[in-house]
Parts: sequence; structure tokens; C-alpha cells
Amino acid sequence: MKDPIRIMLLGIAILIVSIFIQLIPTGGTDSHWNLVQVVFAIGFITTLVGFFYKK
Repeated sequence: MKDPIRIMLLGIAILIVSIFIQLIPTGGTDSHWNLVQVVFAIGFITTLVGFFYKK
């Protein structure tokens, strides 16, 4: 995965998945929200790495 566009698309896909996970109703557990925040942060960082990646 050396292509910056592919890295950015992976990050965007992770962001979209985290948004869908957030929309799933749960039984009021806070651990679900922490997991969504971690997944969102991973997607955001991956997108930034792809954006600033130089070949």
C-alpha cells in the first residue's frame, strides 16, 4: 500500500464504518462510545498519513 490515494481511501472507509457503528443503538454502555472514538481516531490519522505521504 504505497499509493497515497489508497491510504486515504482506507482512512475514509474506516471513518465511514465508525459513523455506522455510532448509529447502532446499544444498551447504554459507554464502552461502545469509547470504541467508536478510537476507530474514528484511527481513520482520521490514516487519512492524514495518506494525505501527507510522499512517494
